[in-house]
Amino acid sequence: DKVTFTSKMDADTIVDAVKKMVDDMNTIIKEVKNAYSTMPLEKNDGSSYEPLTDEDKEDMSDSAIESYEEKAKTGILFMDRDLSSLYNDLRNAISVSGSDGATLRSMGISTSYSDGLTTITFDEKAFREALESDPDKVQEAFTKSTENGAATDGLMATFKKITDKYASPDGDVKGVLIEKAGSKYSPSAALDNTLLNQMKDIEDQISEWQDKMSNKVDYYTNKFTQLEMLMNQMNSQSSALAGLMGG
Repeated sequence: DKVTFTSKMDADTIVDAVKKMVDDMNTIIKEVKNAYSTMPLEKNDGSSYEPLTDEDKEDMSDSAIESYEEKAKTGILFMDRDLSSLYNDLRNAISVSGSDGATLRSMGISTSYSDGLTTITFDEKAFREALESDPDKVQEAFTKSTENGAATDGLMATFKKITDKYASPDGDVKGVLIEKAGSKYSPSAALDNTLLNQMKDIEDQISEWQDKMSNKVDYYTNKFTQLEMLMNQMNSQSSALAGLMGG
C-alpha cells in the first residue's frame, strides 16, 4: 500500500495505512518463507507422491484425488533459489541498519525474529508520537529515494525496487518470478516463460520417444511376423517330407 502524507495531516488515516502496509508485508514474507522451506511430503513407505495418471484416477473418488494432489503439491517449491533470494531481500529491506534503521525504530517500526522468520513489528504509540513531533522526518523515512537525490532509499522505495525486481509485469525484462512462471498480468509472459518452455521441451521429448518406441514396435512386429511365416513354412515342409518318407 502507498503511504501518502498531506499538509493537513490526518494521523488516523496515516496510521491505518502503515498498519495495512506492515500486515501486507508480513503476509508476503511468511508466504515466501513457507513456500521454499516446506519439505515435500512422503508416503508411509517413504516414497514420494508422484503425479496421478489417468489410469490412477479411474479407481479413485474425486475427494481422494483432491486429497492426493494436495499432498503431492506440498513442498513443490522446496529450496527454490528465487524465492529464497526474495525472502533475503525482503528481510534485508526491513532489517535496516545505520541511521535509517535507528530512525525507523524511533518511530515504532522494527523487526522481530522467531522460528527462523523475520517480520516487521509496529508500535502504534511510538509512531503517533513521532508523527506528532516531526511529521517531515516520518515522511522522509518512507518516501525518500536515491532517484530523487537522497543518499539512501526510504522504506517504500526499497520495497518498490524489490517488487519490481521479482514481480514487474512490464518492460522487455520482467520480474524474476514473472520470467520464470508467467502471470495473468503479463499476457506475453503467460505464454513464454521458463517453466512453460521446460514443460514444452519435456512434452517434445516424450513425443520423440513415443515415436521411437512406435518405430521399435513396428520393427519387432515385422521381424516376428517374418519368423512366424518361416516357421509355418518349415512346419509345412517337415510335414510334406515326413509324408514322402512314409512317416
